[in-house]
Amino acid sequence: MTRRRVAVVSTWFPSEARPTEAPFNLEHAHTIADTSDVAVTHVQLGASGPIRVEAYGGLPVTRIPLSPRHPIRAIRGLRTLRKNSADADVVQSMAFSTVLALSLVRPWMRRPWVHAEHWNGVSRPESVGKVWTAFSWLRNTLRFADYVGGDTTELTDRMRRFAGRTPTAVIPCVVENPRPIPDSRPDGIHLVAMGALVPRKNPLLAVDVVAALRAEHPTVTMRWVGDGPLRADVERRVAELGLENAFTLVGNVDPAERFVEYEHASVYFLPSTQENFFTSAAEALSTGVPVVAAAVGGFTEFADESNSVIIPRDRMTVDAFARAIEAAHERFADVAPETIARPIRDRFGFATLAAQFDGIYTSLGAR
Repeated sequence: MTRRRVAVVSTWFPSEARPTEAPFNLEHAHTIADTSDVAVTHVQLGASGPIRVEAYGGLPVTRIPLSPRHPIRAIRGLRTLRKNSADADVVQSMAFSTVLALSLVRPWMRRPWVHAEHWNGVSRPESVGKVWTAFSWLRNTLRFADYVGGDTTELTDRMRRFAGRTPTAVIPCVVENPRPIPDSRPDGIHLVAMGALVPRKNPLLAVDVVAALRAEHPTVTMRWVGDGPLRADVERRVAELGLENAFTLVGNVDPAERFVEYEHASVYFLPSTQENFFTSAAEALSTGVPVVAAAVGGFTEFADESNSVIIPRDRMTVDAFARAIEAAHERFADVAPETIARPIRDRFGFATLAAQFDGIYTSLGAR
């Protein structure tokens, strides 16, 4: 039997140069490949250079630089995008800017188009900035697709407002933890965070929280996995507070190794000001590690009182986070990692998402 052909198209996709760029899109592509033949087109907005065809993550990937500064190359790129889309039985886009790129070739697309979204700018444009807020009416282009889904109910409900009569559903991120669930967590308060060192993730606040905790719990430690423009500021704050032996900047790690980092922790803590699915929190839970965060996104539909301590958005203070971490450590001390991890693994695992994508494509007549 001939397998369905799916053209995955995204403006966010990892590469050898940037392996940590949108790994959730690669994971979605892998789940789709469980039941279909997948070819990825990575539209690199603003980039220059030739079109490249390569393999990444076991999948064929066409990299198409697309920039208005190079109109001839842009036309060639759009022709390639149109051809790659036409050669498939289904077009599966990921990331909102991909919708804008595909809209340019939509008149020539004769295949069902499914879009999966992760970007917080779709649900909360103001969290991105004034420019995008002014142009956020472009979300109406979602109605060009034949099926759309956000990674949380909150995001999907917001997308529904702009999708017209297009069917919608929650399409969560994949949380496929390849490691066995640990039998226990480390003794004491040992924190881990995973995210870029950018203002939205609040790493400086995290440093202050660790300092406050160590006033009462001298053995508290924290590992921050990720890098970014605030690294020097964070290093400075760590030195000022004398936390060199308590707060570790791990830097970026290979996506395949990130699950090991959660096993060093008794609590996952990230004081982010905006999240949607919050993949790293779900991954921590899949390791059996409780989460402390603020209610800043749709992830609270799975990070709840059974596995997390979530504080209100308007109470993101050093003291509130410190008390929440203490509460999480105490509340879940006698809760087995299996109890926290198993529901997350079952709900967001590879097999579950593969079946969902297969069902969506079948419903659109792409068998």
